[in-house]
Amino acid sequence: MSEAYGLVKARNSMLANGVVKYSESHPRKASIVIAQTEAGRVDILQSLSVKSGMSDDFTIMRISREAVGHGVTDLQDRMEAYTACVHLRRFDGYDIWCDDRREQSAVLPEGSIHISDMRCVWSADIRGPFDVVNFCVPQSALDEMTEEFGLSPVEQFCCPIGLARVDVVLKNLALALLPALAKPSETNKLFADHAVRAVTAHMIRNYGSLKRLPRFARGSLASWQERRAKDMLRANLCGDLSISELAGACGLSSSHFSQAFKKTVGCPPHRWLLIQRVEKAKRLLLNSRQQLSEIALETGFTDQSHFTRVFSQHTGESPGAWRRAQIR
Repeated sequence: MSEAYGLVKARNSMLANGVVKYSESHPRKASIVIAQTEAGRVDILQSLSVKSGMSDDFTIMRISREAVGHGVTDLQDRMEAYTACVHLRRFDGYDIWCDDRREQSAVLPEGSIHISDMRCVWSADIRGPFDVVNFCVPQSALDEMTEEFGLSPVEQFCCPIGLARVDVVLKNLALALLPALAKPSETNKLFADHAVRAVTAHMIRNYGSLKRLPRFARGSLASWQERRAKDMLRANLCGDLSISELAGACGLSSSHFSQAFKKTVGCPPHRWLLIQRVEKAKRLLLNSRQQLSEIALETGFTDQSHFTRVFSQHTGESPGAWRRAQIR
C-alpha cells in the first residue's frame, strides 16, 4: 500500500470518473480544516479536490499567515472525514477546542502533524504565524481502501495535536504538492491518484485503529495487461486517465494495478507517462520543424514553459539546446 506520490491535472469541466477538481487559486474560505478561516485573514489559501473511484472528494489545502494575531477561527461544519494537518514551520501560540472542550496543546516543530475527526466541531485561537497543508480524507476513501485489502474499517486515528509528532513522509509529500497547489494546470490525474492513495495508506498504516496491516504479494502484469495499459497511456499523453480507469481496463483493483505496473515496468504509471512525453518530444524535435510551443501541446504539456522545465529535468538540457546539439 506504499505507492509513489502524485498529483492531478485540472479541467474546467468535471470529468465523469477519477475526477480532479481544482477550486479557485484563492478560495474565499477554508472549510475542511479544524481552524476554519477566510482568505482576507491569511496570506495564502489554496485548495484542490480529487475524486477517485466511488469515494467522496479528497481535499488538499494550504493555508499560511506570516503575521501574528489571526485570532479566533470560525466553527467548521461536521463531516464524515478526517483531516491530517502538516505544519511546514514551527507553530506555537494557540489554543484549540473540540466540541467546546479545550484540547492539550504543545509547541509543534516543523514537520509535525495531527489528525482530527471532522465529525467533531473544532475551533482555535491562533496568535502565532503558521504555514500548514491539510489533507482531508473522507471516510468513504478509508472504507474503500480497507475493503480492497480485506481489512476491518478504520474507525479512529491516534495522532492528537498534543503529541507534536513529526512525520517526515507527510511533510515531504506536502512540500511536493506545493507546486501543484500554485500551478494546478501543470499537474495530471495519475499523479493525483498516487498522492491520494499514498496519503490514505500512510494514515491507515501509521495512525489507524488497525495495529498492523498484512502484506500482500503482488505479481507482475500479464503481457496483454501491460500492452493495454501502455497503449492507453500513449493515447492520452495529456494525462487524462486515472489509475482506476487503467486498472479497470486490466481487470484489476487500483492498488493491485499500481504495484503490478511498477514491478513490470520499473516505475509508476505517471512517471512512465512523463518519459513517453519526453521521448515523443525528442522525435518531433529531430524530425519536424515545429515550434517548441507546438511540440509542447502535441506531447501533452500545458505550455512551452511546462515542456521546457520537464524536458530539462529529464535530459539536462532545454529542448532548444538539445535540438541544436543533435544537428551539429
